[in-house]
Amino acid sequence: MKNRSTTAWVFLLLCFTGCKKGEGPKPAAVPPSPASSAGRAPAFVSKLEAAQADADATKALLTEDKLSRFVTYQKEMLSVTGDAVGVGMQAYAKGGTDQKKFQGAMAADDRSAKIASATKAALEKSGLTQDEMMKLSRVATRYYAQVYAMQDAVGKVEELRKKIDEAKAKGKPPSPVDTAMEKAYSAQADRLEKIREAFAGLYGPQALALIRKHEPEFFAINKRMMDSAMGAMRRKP
Repeated sequence: MKNRSTTAWVFLLLCFTGCKKGEGPKPAAVPPSPASSAGRAPAFVSKLEAAQADADATKALLTEDKLSRFVTYQKEMLSVTGDAVGVGMQAYAKGGTDQKKFQGAMAADDRSAKIASATKAALEKSGLTQDEMMKLSRVATRYYAQVYAMQDAVGKVEELRKKIDEAKAKGKPPSPVDTAMEKAYSAQADRLEKIREAFAGLYGPQALALIRKHEPEFFAINKRMMDSAMGAMRRKP
């Protein structure tokens, strides 16, 4: 299963290393592992609830124009994904879970300047302001990262249910593996629907329809981002 937190974590690193000192968000020390979040309600749902305070400001950015610009921004930032992960790994090696030390190590890394330069160029090319980019990243990036990890669940459920029904039709007990996998994928599909329901509840059905329209573009970006991140993680920091 894909690490559903990796993309959002990498983007957080990109934001921090690309912002001027004091302007960026406070990064998490390390991304949570899939195992640590197993069985919990989707993190995106609670994060959406926490974002209620600036929901109106974010709603204004959930337009075809702004999302298209955000696509451009993220595509431009793909070239420094590996650097962002490398910076994060080095910072964690030096600062551990001490947030001040972690942030200081990130800011001191020479690669942060490269990421900052890429961020400036990406903002200019996309036409987004830094504030618009940050607001969109808090909502769109988290949404797409969560849905990307669960996108194949519905199809898998249908395939497995077909196999189970075929076995029953022949008077045979279904495979225990197929039954267990169908249950697991069904739970994943249910979480996916809850994520979408939570999004629509906060930003409206039109915003959900728009953000779903752009899923293929962002899934492609997420795949490239995760590939770069995994490559950087395999290398020694």
